[in-house]
Amino acid sequence: MEILADIAIWCFMSIVKFLVTPSIMVGLNYSVLFTICVTSLGAAIGVQVFYYMGRMIFKWLDSKKGRKKEKVITPMKRKLVAFKNDFGLMGLLFISGIISVPIASVLVAKYFDKYKTAPWLLTAAFVLWSVILTVASNYIKTGNLF
Repeated sequence: MEILADIAIWCFMSIVKFLVTPSIMVGLNYSVLFTICVTSLGAAIGVQVFYYMGRMIFKWLDSKKGRKKEKVITPMKRKLVAFKNDFGLMGLLFISGIISVPIASVLVAKYFDKYKTAPWLLTAAFVLWSVILTVASNYIKTGNLF
């Protein structure tokens, strides 16, 4: 029973702070395979929850917009749209490990909703990031890849 609670806590941590969770787990002497599996599972759950919740929220907001209001363009919105136009979905997948699971999932739901495979590509990107971060952390700690 203790292992299930342990897995649940680490899955939650990988949703909230994906970038540091593999390093913390390796630092606490969890195995490389266990770390990759748990952080990948947590990221996969987080992607599915935040992607579909984000889609529902954006659809609800679009339905609530009665009359057209003047759009406010902020510097952050301008940067997001420029990044989306320059790099697209692949660019977002590339940096997804650096930004958090919820932010990446909501951005995919907002800007790449037309791609049916987008949440699965994002999940695969987080699995790849999990492998990279775990192996790198283990190499730094022990000098061995695995």
